[in-house]
Amino acid sequence: MVNYPAHPDPAPAVAAAIDLLVRQGYDATSVEDLADAAGISRSTFFRKFGSKEDIVFADHDRILVRVHDFLAGTTADPLRAVVDAALLVFGHHVGNRETSLARYELLHQVPALRDRELVMAHRYQRAFRDHLLSALPEGENRELTAVAFAASVVAVHNSVLRQWLRAVSAGGEERGAPEVSSRLARELGALAATFAGSPVSAGGSPHIEPTRPAVVITVLDRSAGKDQILQAVSDALA
Repeated sequence: MVNYPAHPDPAPAVAAAIDLLVRQGYDATSVEDLADAAGISRSTFFRKFGSKEDIVFADHDRILVRVHDFLAGTTADPLRAVVDAALLVFGHHVGNRETSLARYELLHQVPALRDRELVMAHRYQRAFRDHLLSALPEGENRELTAVAFAASVVAVHNSVLRQWLRAVSAGGEERGAPEVSSRLARELGALAATFAGSPVSAGGSPHIEPTRPAVVITVLDRSAGKDQILQAVSDALA
């Protein structure tokens, strides 16, 4: 008879289960196999995780709780708060790199799991949208801003995350986690600035400074290449 801990930490259980699913194959792995790998009983597995599909995304349930708690307690500018919440999610992936990488590989092996991934992404998007709806000042564009910014933040976050995981999965020389995190912070900050209609000061909230679009007129030979066109535009804006 196996003696299981009374209150197992779910993080190692999730990591062990996902690793087994990748190594052994999703269809070839039973719930009993997953329970054994996680060091818990079959009944505890069902009580805590529900199913094979559920355990693949179980750590997202925990990080979503952290996101909701963070947004409920923050007094930051609404757009900045959502950016910080997205960086919190990215930090979770960086801190649990092996599990995130194994899940990424598993999603490629099992297309059916990708639908569940879309559902999970929508849950983050909804959390961000709901915070913006409650925190943005009233106005006719509040709902549109909340929906569009929440969707944009999730899209940018997921794009950067997948690029990083692809690099790691390919076994190439990956960018360091701090560099990737900094890049995501810059891109999300720029996105917030776009929605606020003003630049974002480094590490701070948007400050309102009206901006006007630049109109550039330049004459180039019809055979000019992309580099020449970009250089001409750059010179005109200088």
